Amino acid sequence: MTTATRLHRPVSPWIFGVTNIPFGVSGGFTAAAMPYLLRQAGVGVQEITQIAALALMPAAWQFLWAPVIDTGPKRKIWLVIVSFLGALCTSAALLVPLPTSLGLFKALVVAGAALTGLVGSCNGGLMATSLDIKVRGKAAGWSNAANLGGSALGGGAVMSLLVHISTTAAAIGLFFATFLPALAALRIDEPERDHPPLGVLLREMGRETWRTLRARNGWTGVLFCLSPVGTAAMLNLFSGVAQDYRASDDAVAWINGYWGGLVTAIGALASGALLDRFDRRRAYLLAGALTALCALAMSFGPLNPTTYTVGALAYLLVSGLCYAAFSAVVLDIVGDAGRTAATQYTLFSAAGNQAIAYVMLIDGVGYSIGGPRGMLRADALANVLGVGVLLLLLRFVLARRSPPSAPSA
Repeated sequence: MTTATRLHRPVSPWIFGVTNIPFGVSGGFTAAAMPYLLRQAGVGVQEITQIAALALMPAAWQFLWAPVIDTGPKRKIWLVIVSFLGALCTSAALLVPLPTSLGLFKALVVAGAALTGLVGSCNGGLMATSLDIKVRGKAAGWSNAANLGGSALGGGAVMSLLVHISTTAAAIGLFFATFLPALAALRIDEPERDHPPLGVLLREMGRETWRTLRARNGWTGVLFCLSPVGTAAMLNLFSGVAQDYRASDDAVAWINGYWGGLVTAIGALASGALLDRFDRRRAYLLAGALTALCALAMSFGPLNPTTYTVGALAYLLVSGLCYAAFSAVVLDIVGDAGRTAATQYTLFSAAGNQAIAYVMLIDGVGYSIGGPRGMLRADALANVLGVGVLLLLLRFVLARRSPPSAPSA
């Protein structure tokens, strides 16, 4: 029903570099500012990893409520709504006294993550229905550059405001950084949607989603998304281990915020154009292998600020490739999903978030066994094992089908 040919104006891939910023800002708060805030309040590293994993759980299960995005108002309107409500929750979490009200803090963080996670569903549905497959790699690059660049605002800027001004200033900054970019979605010329009876709509959505999942490209895509490959889980934990490397507060803010956001955005943008030229699943495996290499190399370095800076930035650069490759693979699987585009995109993204959550828990166990080096080696091992399994999948299952729509190398 919703196709690019029905849009009054063609949609440029770069616009998704703006509309996905709210998702990135919220994620940046969870990945960088939140671990730092909790550690400063006296919360232990292993509990921080558990809270961070808990904050990711709504994204892992949001396919259960994402169908609402494919109903009612246009997806761009939903994007503005969920960005506003998510901004309220995450900014309110900053004003909760810690560690005395840790339960309320968790509730607000989880609610904020659940709402802003739907920003990704809105963008995924809009990309799947409005973009030609030949430019979806570029769109994946822009979208993830915004996600990761937005993390710089949500992480680095919030931490800077916390350290240098006040908690109230940080909360206000987080609210506007999460909400204002969503208004750019109103520029997308999205066609009107028809409104069939709810029962008819749900049956149609179920049929389309099941058709995707039972296809070989679909169920193997689920395995790719559920694997630990390319999860870049340490992206969410570097600020929590900064004390182990004796990194300064300013260094943590810049590496996990401004500079980290720039580096990951560069990685995502640079890989976006390449993903339109090469097989996207093999590029995803390459991203996982590079992630393992970075984590392993950092684990052998001394526990000092230099190792923290160089190792984290290298890992963050590769993370840009991981995220862009993941989105490109999901867009390939979804194809032209029509009415259920947001639901299907969210289904596969949820599997990926589930993977990030369990790899973070694995990394936390690694820390309890071997400190920061154990955490990094656990992360590397998870990626290596995942790459091995998926290579077998490519060799013995996917090699039997026709070439994917994305051109091969």
